[in-house]
Amino acid sequence: YEIVKTIGSGASCKVKLGIDTVSGKKVAIKIMKEDMDQKDKNLLRTELQAMSLLDHPNIVKILKCGNEPYIKTSGKEPRNVDFIALEYAAGGELFDFIANSGRFEEPIARYYFKQLLDGLFYCHNQSICHRDLKPENLLLDGEFNLKIADFGFAAPTMGRDGSGYLQTKLGT
Repeated sequence: YEIVKTIGSGASCKVKLGIDTVSGKKVAIKIMKEDMDQKDKNLLRTELQAMSLLDHPNIVKILKCGNEPYIKTSGKEPRNVDFIALEYAAGGELFDFIANSGRFEEPIARYYFKQLLDGLFYCHNQSICHRDLKPENLLLDGEFNLKIADFGFAAPTMGRDGSGYLQTKLGT
């Protein structure tokens, strides 16, 4: 991948816009920070496990993950980084879209709500619960279709005690 620019950041990573040098397609690349603690490493592992089970038009797809050399444009010495290459959502976060355009009229709200429910129904049928749904984790692709992202807090829908209920309080 060729790195173009930074498009976001989180507690454990920076998200870069990249270009797949083979296909020419834009991708989002999460580059993990070197000093990730065990908690962040566990969240990353959870995200990869959950997203590897999911293949739905309203869920961001993982394209590749690994550990490869990263060369910064500043000319610093290359270093190996852990990364996840994801489907690029050119429309950005639903949160920003709402902030810039105001509240949705009912037909548009229904359109996005149906896409959200379709994606969640699929997740739940795959025994995955997202657990951090918020407008910042709902992205829009280049055609303004909704994509559910950030499965770091995901969990199996069956509780560890077999009750079927998730007990942990977390997320926003």
